[in-house]
Amino acid sequence: MIPYLFLLLIIGISAGFLGALLGLGGGIVIVPALTLIPYFHMTIHEAIAISMTGVLATSLGGTSRFLSEGLTDLKLGTLLMLGTTSGAIAGSLLSHTLKSNVLEMIFPLVLFYASYEMLKNQYKDNNPDIPYRHPIIGIGLAFLAGVFAGVFGVGGGAINVSVMHLVMGAPMKAATATSNFMIGTTASAATFVYLLKGAINLYAATPVVLGVFTGAQIGSRLLKRINTVLLKRIFVIIMLLVAFEMLYHGIRGYL
Repeated sequence: MIPYLFLLLIIGISAGFLGALLGLGGGIVIVPALTLIPYFHMTIHEAIAISMTGVLATSLGGTSRFLSEGLTDLKLGTLLMLGTTSGAIAGSLLSHTLKSNVLEMIFPLVLFYASYEMLKNQYKDNNPDIPYRHPIIGIGLAFLAGVFAGVFGVGGGAINVSVMHLVMGAPMKAATATSNFMIGTTASAATFVYLLKGAINLYAATPVVLGVFTGAQIGSRLLKRINTVLLKRIFVIIMLLVAFEMLYHGIRGYL
């Protein structure tokens, strides 16, 4: 059992580091790792439930530092959380009505689109002094981010970062830090639903949460120092790797 728990801890650390650094919450690592590594014998629904607890830990681990460094835009984050929180509850209720293979086929489409948009705009960053645009569209897309958070076990960070940076005009690092703040509320709502369902494996979730919190502390320290173009490229690489892995796993389930 020790190797089992240790591996979960390592996955948690990796997820927390990348989640805080990229504003993705960590679920984008946890869900594929727990479903694609045969050692864990987990379905995507079980992995999603554990992932939501990890996403919450990522937010808790990174938000305090981002706030102290002035990277998080509380006004923008609070506005968009109107959409993400309600979407997360809806997504959590919907998740068990879909087959695992269906989830694994839809999930990569979101990641491919977010990666494309980020790569296309990798050399551009937005002026923090210009007011954010399209708030109503932002809230609507944030609702969809919350739905995906509840259904796929990620904090909606992939959509949140893209919406804030590409649609609303927030600088990349501000979008990342603000997304990290937002996913805490989104994950709290979804985690509560999963707890009521009794869907969270606490034995497996505990080392994941401990690892995620530790990794988030490291990732949050690095964000302010990293080059923005490099940050976007790392974002794209991680998203594409996960997308292809999940797509392969979903297709294999139909064969």
